Amino acid sequence: MKKKDIFIGRQPAIEVLRSDKAVEKIWLQKGASGPEIDEIKRLAAERRIAIQTVPKDKIAYMLFPVYQHQRPNHQGVVGVYGEVQYFKLEDIFDQVLSRGELALFLVLDGVTDVRNFGAIARTAEAMGVHAIVVQEKGVAQINSEAVKASAGAIHNVPICREKNLRDIYKYFALNGVQVVASSLDTEVTIDEIDFTLPTAIVMGSEGKGISTMSKDYSNKQFIIPMRGNINSLNVSVSAGMILYEVSKQRRVGA
Repeated sequence: MKKKDIFIGRQPAIEVLRSDKAVEKIWLQKGASGPEIDEIKRLAAERRIAIQTVPKDKIAYMLFPVYQHQRPNHQGVVGVYGEVQYFKLEDIFDQVLSRGELALFLVLDGVTDVRNFGAIARTAEAMGVHAIVVQEKGVAQINSEAVKASAGAIHNVPICREKNLRDIYKYFALNGVQVVASSLDTEVTIDEIDFTLPTAIVMGSEGKGISTMSKDYSNKQFIIPMRGNINSLNVSVSAGMILYEVSKQRRVGA
């Protein structure tokens, strides 16, 4: 992390949040309060920017590699510039409806590897995914490495960051979008899923798979059938195979 990648201080944070600059995350010192802190929280919530409350020592630890012994007056606020602007899920969905298109969303549940995120974004953009949807916490940071892995595609596919998975799934349910999840804990194969319906596909992490929340809220779960001795695939590879099946079904049904 370099000085150009961060901003510190209450008023600078407010100015950045009021601008059109992309912001990845903000850290607030535990116990920080006042009108400026309230305004930072409000603006961050409005822009779907994650805020994390941390002890004073944590902020000092984060800033030391950048400022060494200078001890800048951060006023309990540290922010990191982002590579992308985040969109509201409802705004993207409204655009899909207005164009008369068949909704296709990709929900990433616990995918924390930036290279996998970038590779997924590249495939998603190529296969016509309307947006990649993530929750505020527990997801890969969209940094320069993710952009590189996506070959720049991250800038061409909207990223929607919502507060939590429950809100995401409830929104889809209310708007007639089926939620289907890739999982090893089922015998239903991918070709048994009807992708000619408005769909949100959930991909979990390689280590843990989809969360209990995703299992509870998904309409159906499916597995990619495999013949070899390996019973799982890299999440970005799986995403590519799933999106190809979606594309195939929708071409036939067109």
